[in-house]
Amino acid sequence: SCQDSEQLKYEQYFSEGYTLYTAYCANCHQADGGGLADLYPPLLRPELAHDRARFICIVKHGIADTLWIDGKRYTRPMPGNARLPDIEIAEITTYVLTKWANDSTYTSIETVTQALAACQ
Repeated sequence: SCQDSEQLKYEQYFSEGYTLYTAYCANCHQADGGGLADLYPPLLRPELAHDRARFICIVKHGIADTLWIDGKRYTRPMPGNARLPDIEIAEITTYVLTKWANDSTYTSIETVTQALAACQ
């Protein structure tokens, strides 16, 4: 293959992220990222890529607040998954932001570690 190491890493993270998303996220956010009624928000939002650090913090620590997105209220809290290691959060983030936020870069482990250190 003529791919460089960064492209190979991106493809690996995307592939692993799909598997992890299916195991941990799809039950609520659905396989197509469309969310579930007024309970769980869709992930089909390009703005997710603009606040990667917040997305990472939510994956790890969850969110207890009611969310308002585009004038719609989502009432179910999202439990965090404190057991996910940084690599798996990087892979989930890469998958979600590529698939539904039109992002074309992979999320590095270093990015996850920095974001989690800054979480409130």
